[in-house]
Amino acid sequence: MPRSTITMNYCPRCGHHLADKFAFGRTRRVCPDCGFVFFREPKVAAGALVERDGAVLLVRRSVDPKKGAWALPAGYMEIDEGPVAAALRECFEETGLMVRITGLFGVYHIANDPRGAGVLILYRGVPESGKIKAGDDASEVKFFRPDDLPDDIAFASTRRALLRWCVEKEEGGGRRDER
Repeated sequence: MPRSTITMNYCPRCGHHLADKFAFGRTRRVCPDCGFVFFREPKVAAGALVERDGAVLLVRRSVDPKKGAWALPAGYMEIDEGPVAAALRECFEETGLMVRITGLFGVYHIANDPRGAGVLILYRGVPESGKIKAGDDASEVKFFRPDDLPDDIAFASTRRALLRWCVEKEEGGGRRDER
């Protein structure tokens, strides 16, 4: 299991130097003075698998990590928004499209991202309004059919989601629960 790149050395409560100690089933940073325990928690991202006429919407990343590769429109949640709001915001910022969420597509663990571990909550969506244009951290936006997907997919979570989407299309477009 990859270790988070975040290291906490001093207690945010009392300022004492933290030490590694076995707590709650694993080694964690613990304050020997006040007992504070630092939990390394994943970041939460949300996005949308947007479909139109049997094609899926992808964005070409204009920033690292994976600059130049294709991904689903997605990004990290802000502290004051829920996952659906984050998915809608990210989709609009990156593609110029307002989408309607039609359901949950899947939840994916993000293990090998240089920014740290995370969880991607991915929704199904359909375009409602707006004009397709690259924005925010996207340099290009395009719909792809299952047989025309690009080879340079940015993230493992995107590859897994697109594989599932392609299988669904092959099996007649029906939705299956991801278990």
